Amino acid sequence: MDEETEKIIRQIVDETDLGREEVTEKIERKQEELSGFITAEGAANIVARNQGITPEREEPEVRKLLIEDLSEGMSNVDIVGRVSRIFEPREFERKDGSKGKVANIVLMDKTGEIRTVLWGKMSKLVSEREIQKGDIIQIRGAYIKRGQSGNPELHLGRRGQVEVHPDDERTEDLPSLSDVKIKIADLDSNLEFVDIVGRVIAVTAPREFERSDKSVGKVSTLRIIDETGQSRVSVWGDKADQVEDIEQGDAVKLESASVREGLGKTPELHIDWRSRIVKSPEPEEVEKLPEFEKKLLKIEEIEPDMPVLSLAAKVQRTFPVKEFDREDGSSGRVMNVVLSDETGTIRASFWDEMVDDGKKLSPGDVILLENARSALGLRDRPEVRIGRSTKIKINPESIEIGEMKPTQIKLSGLEEGLESIEVAGRVVNLSEVKEFTRSNKSEGKVSSFTLGDDTGTARVTLWGSKADMANRIEEGDIVKIEEAYSVSGNYGPEIHTAERSKVRINPSIEEDIPPLENIEKKVTDQTPKKIDDAEENTQIKIRGTVVQILERDPIFKVCPQCGRKVAEEDIEAMCEKCEEVVEPENRVVVNVIVDDGSENIRVVAFGEPAEKLLGGTTKEISEVLKREDNLSKFYGETDLVGREITVEGGVKRDDYFDQLEIRAKAIGFPEPIEETKRILEKLDRD
Repeated sequence: MDEETEKIIRQIVDETDLGREEVTEKIERKQEELSGFITAEGAANIVARNQGITPEREEPEVRKLLIEDLSEGMSNVDIVGRVSRIFEPREFERKDGSKGKVANIVLMDKTGEIRTVLWGKMSKLVSEREIQKGDIIQIRGAYIKRGQSGNPELHLGRRGQVEVHPDDERTEDLPSLSDVKIKIADLDSNLEFVDIVGRVIAVTAPREFERSDKSVGKVSTLRIIDETGQSRVSVWGDKADQVEDIEQGDAVKLESASVREGLGKTPELHIDWRSRIVKSPEPEEVEKLPEFEKKLLKIEEIEPDMPVLSLAAKVQRTFPVKEFDREDGSSGRVMNVVLSDETGTIRASFWDEMVDDGKKLSPGDVILLENARSALGLRDRPEVRIGRSTKIKINPESIEIGEMKPTQIKLSGLEEGLESIEVAGRVVNLSEVKEFTRSNKSEGKVSSFTLGDDTGTARVTLWGSKADMANRIEEGDIVKIEEAYSVSGNYGPEIHTAERSKVRINPSIEEDIPPLENIEKKVTDQTPKKIDDAEENTQIKIRGTVVQILERDPIFKVCPQCGRKVAEEDIEAMCEKCEEVVEPENRVVVNVIVDDGSENIRVVAFGEPAEKLLGGTTKEISEVLKREDNLSKFYGETDLVGREITVEGGVKRDDYFDQLEIRAKAIGFPEPIEETKRILEKLDRD
């Protein structure tokens, strides 16, 4: 018998006429009655109570400890620490179907940190903000369990106690928080976690997206300001639903937000499961925040799914009205306009009766939109939607719009769908000027060349009057292109010129363009690198195994004249760039995950590289898809998963998923004989 059971037995013997042997027999019979589901001490307690005896128990000594002293199995723990992190309370369902609540905080002292779990009513200390980040608290009556991470966790139930700002000697040497509350102007992507207070000037509804592993994620966006500036905030996962209770003008405190480099290399804030959004912080925390004023957004501030927004911008281009039939048989109209300000461009669409207002616009007009909304449009970019609730003013007084700044890019960062590109490089090779006849019988000209810089190469296509400039360009010349756009080409993204584009030959530029021989050497370098060596805005060649195909429709349609993507799937479609009805051409796109043992990466292949991956021409693939609408079966029959491939292309960061990907320019399937020759040649050179 253990010591506690022996104490109970002695007490029964001392206070009754039962002998020791008789008492132990009763204890054993009680254990047998309960099928062994009770300890000897528990059975002894029952026997004692049946004899009218209350067993004597010594209250365990309360242990005043530091975090480093805590280990699994301890109970009745007394600990003092500073709250370094707070997680939102959550509701859970017990096995019996009842609901419960739990909250988590992290405590720290001079010896370390420990996750602390507050059960039931104790979770109200967090939800009712009795406990704040940075507070010093004393916890009594807690116990220690092993957490999911394998580390000890402090648990506190209804019998525990919490005291905020206690009188205890252990409070004297508690460290201050390493997390700092900073201003927006001080944000830096090198900071890991920050606390920041701001006022919300824009908010989007949560939206779901599919990750590369086919799991579904959720994200919403805030834009906050303080007295020093403004910042974009991405709210991920379950936290995204919290923005539905946040409105323009609300003050919020973001705790443990992470800082990352966003669009335009400006720091952005990210909220995930480690972070916390506190609505309506303490008055002293918000007293310096600017008051909310309904403001006109800049184009760069517009996010998808904003329910209400106001915008002033300049009309860049207008497109013809298109009529369409809805699924219910009713007819509709839509007119697209490209708007610009000094921060960028955005597509705006006028619907139904609002088309009449759109038809009044001309390039150069200033338009003021109130009560418009935004949505996710082509190429997963935001678009402005103008409906009957939108108020429109054309060329209002006292509103001036700054000139749009061009998007300066390196060639490895090129992607389709960019407007107003500015790029400089050296001509690697070029083609002759060609004449062609459009579908409307008009004549046109086109020429192209390959441009290279220190990060990679890309094809450039010159249209119309710009095409004749190819006669003045030679290999090795430096060319700077302004006000161009990008499309999806046969070998990845291409740069195309429009009438407003400028092409400068051998200008004086600040960029350091490598000599032609260096660019050519880089292009022909056939040495694969490891995926974990991939760096943003560089070109790379990798060799690995296809471990997954992202099962999306591999066919999309482009204008045969300018290469721009068209959204419609009809026999004829309106090309917005060419401003005429065209018969679209099919193009192939494939997304795969490639793994080389060091890491995996998403590879996006367009045109001929995509055809090579799928083992057929665009026409053949289109015909197969007409007969087989099951994408899983279609991709399964390619036998692509498990095959080893080589990929050459540019490395870019997908801002939406915050991960690197390769835009393939060339795809290869290594052949054993050729690979052996390559290795032998390399050994000879070494």
